[in-house]
Amino acid sequence: MRKEFKAIIALILAVWLFMMGFELGSYHEKQEIQKEQAAQVNTQTQPLDTTAPAADDTPTTVETPITGIGNAIAEITTYPDSELTAANQTTAPSTAATEQDVSSLSKRQILQRATEAINTLKGTKNMTARNQETISIQIVDCSAKSAISILNSVISKKIGDKTVTYVFTNGKAIGHDAEGKEIKDEGEVAPNQVIPPTDAAFTLPEAGVASASAKKDGAFTTYTLKLKEESSTIANPVPTYNSQAIGYLKMTDMEVPGATITDANMHYPGSTVTVTVDSQNRVRQLQLHLPMDGNGSAKMGFLSGTASFEGYSTQNWTFTY
Repeated sequence: MRKEFKAIIALILAVWLFMMGFELGSYHEKQEIQKEQAAQVNTQTQPLDTTAPAADDTPTTVETPITGIGNAIAEITTYPDSELTAANQTTAPSTAATEQDVSSLSKRQILQRATEAINTLKGTKNMTARNQETISIQIVDCSAKSAISILNSVISKKIGDKTVTYVFTNGKAIGHDAEGKEIKDEGEVAPNQVIPPTDAAFTLPEAGVASASAKKDGAFTTYTLKLKEESSTIANPVPTYNSQAIGYLKMTDMEVPGATITDANMHYPGSTVTVTVDSQNRVRQLQLHLPMDGNGSAKMGFLSGTASFEGYSTQNWTFTY
């Protein structure tokens, strides 16, 4: 997730500064900037279409906006193991919630049960894990006003839905995309390397939980944790609770060839972790919803400006054993 966001935001800044090059300087300066930026963007992404006419101050028609911040997805009501038999519903361990005690669980108890379930999951060696991820981001303001709709058009082509499936055997698997192709740049991975927070245990403290709830539905129990609001800056790039529960975008890792990010601010209004376990306390679904908004400034040569964006990332993992 972090790698995806780094690439997307780097693309936003690169294309944004590229568009500003059309609005500033002489005709010859514009042509030089165009060539330089086209070469730089090509090192990170697929080639952009540079044949479009130069942007001017004529109002452009803004495309239908990408769904904005806070668009939380619906509560989980279906489960991956629809064929779970009565036989394996009868021997739940003592830590599994019952019909009687779920509604009375405290925030601390819910957090403890969710933490144990997620960390056990991250160490499971044999299972199939599928992640359906959606990333939605849109520019809401920019120094180069006429570039906003173009930027959002470019962004919308680079993000969206992605599905990856891992069949773990003895703790290792190679991911496959929705078409069954191997994700070669990722290589062979363990569950802990891909299930957030990646390469770390789930360690969210009670101080980071704004609210918690538990719900029983037949053989399944769902625990929902909403994180407290927090922010980060270049000087303090790590959002404490999001880094412990989901993962995060470390702004100091962002790079745009030829450009310098002079300021950046990220705001996380309230991420959500939802984990559903079966009667054997095995995780069947893990849903991570990360809404965010941010702003920043950058410079490239004589070009400088600011931009702000909003959006969210949602990962919906399902597991079978």
